[in-house]
Amino acid sequence: LKLMQAAQQGGGGHEIGAWVSGFYGSGKSSFTKYLGFALNKSFKVGPDSFLSLLQNRIQTSNAVQVRALFNSVASVYDAEIIFLDLASEMLASSSLEDISTVLYLKVLQWAGYSEDIKIAELERMLEKEGKLQEFHKRAMDELEGIPWLDVHNQPLVANSIATRLAAEFYPKIFPTPESFHRISVDILKSELRRSEEMLELIRRKSGKKNIIFIIDE
Repeated sequence: LKLMQAAQQGGGGHEIGAWVSGFYGSGKSSFTKYLGFALNKSFKVGPDSFLSLLQNRIQTSNAVQVRALFNSVASVYDAEIIFLDLASEMLASSSLEDISTVLYLKVLQWAGYSEDIKIAELERMLEKEGKLQEFHKRAMDELEGIPWLDVHNQPLVANSIATRLAAEFYPKIFPTPESFHRISVDILKSELRRSEEMLELIRRKSGKKNIIFIIDE
C-alpha cells in the first residue's frame, strides 16, 4: 500500500508493479481479488463497502496505519480496477495469445465493445464519429427488435450484421459488404501504442486518472 501510494502521489518514476508470490493453494488469487475489491470504493457487499469489511478484518499491531493507508489509496486516488484472470481468458480463446494481447482484448470488453476484435474496432470507429447509436438502431431493425448488444459477442450473427451495415455507414471505405468481410484486423501494435490506447480508453470510459490492473496468472 505504501508503494502504491508513493506511485500515485509521484505520478510516475516509481515501481509500478507488484508480484504476489506463494505456493500453490496459499491464497494468492483470493488476496489479490480482495485487494482489488477493497481499492474499488464503489464495490459493496449489501449496504457495506468491501473496503470497510476488509479493514475490520485487520487485527495486527499496526492495524490503524494499514486502515488509513487503505483509505488513502482507495479514496484519495480512486483508481479504476481492471481484473484479468489469465487462465480463464486464455482457455476461452481459440489460441494462446501473449499476455499483453489478452489484456488489450479484456480492456476492450470491459469498455463494452465486442469480444471479436474486428467488430470491436468497427464499434470504436462508429463511436468516435458519433454514429454508434444510429448503428444500434439500424442493427436492431436488421435483427427484428433484438438489441445489438445482445448479439455483438455472437460471431455468426454479429459479423453478418456488421458486414452489411459497415458498407452502409462507410461506403467509401467499404464499397461492398464483401470488402468488410474480407478485411483482416491486425492487433499487433507496438507495446507502447497499445498501452497508451488502453490507458486512454479506460480513462475516457471511467472518468478516472489512476488505473490498477490486477492480473491472476
